[in-house]
Amino acid sequence: MGQLTRFRIGLLSALCLALIIIGYLFVKPSIPNENSIRAYLTQNLNKWTGAIVVIDGSSRLSYFPRLTMEISNVRLTDIKHLAALREIRAKRMNVRLGLWSLFSGTPKVDRITLIEPHVKSSSVARVTALNPGPNEVPAFMQALTSAPFDQFVLENGVVMVSGPDSSEEFTDVNAKLVLGSSSGTLSARGTFNWRSQPLTFRYDGEAPSHVAKVVKIPVSVTLRGELVSADIDGEATVTDGVRVNGNLDLMIQNLPRFAKWMGLLVPDDQKPGIFSANGSFHWAGHRIGFDEGSFELDGNKALGALAVEFISPRPQIEGTLALQKLDLTQYFKAGAEPEPDAKKTRSKSVDVDFPLLHHLNIDLRISTTELIVPPITLGQSAISFSLKSGKLMADLALFDICGGNGNGRLAFDATVPDSAIRVSGKLTEVSAKSCIEIFTPESPLEGTANLSADVTSKGRTAKGLLHSLGGKVSVSMDAGQADVDIVKLMSSLKTGPVKGWDAARASATSFKTLKGDFFFRSGGAYTDSLKIDLGTTDLTGEGTIDLAGSALDMRMKMIDHPPAKETGEEEETEPAPADAIVIKGPWSQPSFSLEPAKSSTRFLSHPIASRSARLGNN
Repeated sequence: MGQLTRFRIGLLSALCLALIIIGYLFVKPSIPNENSIRAYLTQNLNKWTGAIVVIDGSSRLSYFPRLTMEISNVRLTDIKHLAALREIRAKRMNVRLGLWSLFSGTPKVDRITLIEPHVKSSSVARVTALNPGPNEVPAFMQALTSAPFDQFVLENGVVMVSGPDSSEEFTDVNAKLVLGSSSGTLSARGTFNWRSQPLTFRYDGEAPSHVAKVVKIPVSVTLRGELVSADIDGEATVTDGVRVNGNLDLMIQNLPRFAKWMGLLVPDDQKPGIFSANGSFHWAGHRIGFDEGSFELDGNKALGALAVEFISPRPQIEGTLALQKLDLTQYFKAGAEPEPDAKKTRSKSVDVDFPLLHHLNIDLRISTTELIVPPITLGQSAISFSLKSGKLMADLALFDICGGNGNGRLAFDATVPDSAIRVSGKLTEVSAKSCIEIFTPESPLEGTANLSADVTSKGRTAKGLLHSLGGKVSVSMDAGQADVDIVKLMSSLKTGPVKGWDAARASATSFKTLKGDFFFRSGGAYTDSLKIDLGTTDLTGEGTIDLAGSALDMRMKMIDHPPAKETGEEEETEPAPADAIVIKGPWSQPSFSLEPAKSSTRFLSHPIASRSARLGNN
């Protein structure tokens, strides 16, 4: 049974081949020649594109295995009917004709292949081509339904797309377009290189609909590359421009590399970041935006709206995002350990020029229920960023920080020779213990604190910013205690200097209030108004905290509260002189010494001894 079937198939194939040969011998005189094919192509391409068509190169006609003709030197200039195209030049063009051309003598083109073409296009569509008169079919839709062939192929091509301010070149373009002339459908797939990155694409467009001057086309687009992949399902609307609405699934494998690929100046040492976005979007001209989307960057997930606009040299990013948690830990991790080389182990200044600030504009609002900025973990927070022309303004509202709340503002001006920074803010009713233990294992203070700050600086490096600090920080506390035993410390200092905080620790010292203003200058903080109310005595302080050298140079004095006045008692004209506790050295292990006050015959008892006794009785 199998042998009989194979015999029948072979016989049928032989008969078909014989019929084709016989038909070819009879109709050969009517087969289209090179001149008729040239004339057909020139006429139909001119009618379809509205271009000046020149086909004047040498040609070669082949009959087997398909009827094809190869022509060199093909040009289409001053294209009118295809809005985005300006000019097409090809080194060679292969024209494949349909089988019916063998019998009818009339050319019928199946496919046109342009070899090494150079295509000039524009990102600004011509209004006359996209805006028809009231009774006219839009040229775009007319072009889809009137193509004189079914397939259009580009091999090793170059496509230039020019815009108002710039142009882009796509190289190694290999693409196949399939036109459904009767229905107006269009599909395309292929590969190309853009900015040294290879990409593959696929496009499927269903039959368009036409209402008045508006053409709508259901579309499906897939783009794949090393850095980015995208899937679009939606609808393209063509009026006086092109707008796409639908759903976009976007994945960027390395956000800094992708930003550099898109033309943004990004430092080379940026941490790779994986970014994904999915949701309903719109694209029109130089703007693409998510109306409702879900986004993820390095594990941080957000919901909201986000848009990017490329209409100016500085791309504009704007949006409103909500996150369950914003964890910035990975962006604050220390770098790899330096190699054990004397030259390489030298400390390097950190550049805070932030070139990216010069190449972006941002208007972004973020809310989160948990904000992690190592070593700080904050509760509910809201952040707004505004960056325009190199000037950054950030506002932060903290609704849960160390049991209290706060707000702050950061202003950064990168347009001046030395970047200028200003930080201001307030913390209200926060736990001093909780806040300090963020940075150290144990807190020397307990109590509820209020803090206000207004600090300025300028410079291009972290060292420069530290040494140009200016501004003021004010601290106030009520009903707290300090992990310093004043009685023990003063008793120890009678016999000589002591070193380290352990010499001042035994039991905590309670206080009613603590207040002080700290002024920044030359890499340190200076105060002359620190005052701690111990009940019957004030502990006052003045001196400098060296931030650059992590050192202290402070003088603390014990000042008795004035005694209660009795009726008729004269007012004391001069306070008793007080010894000063001098604190010097690294703040992790300072030395303590006693600096005696100038002697006075008015006071018969030693002030330190009397104060120690009173503090011991409290």
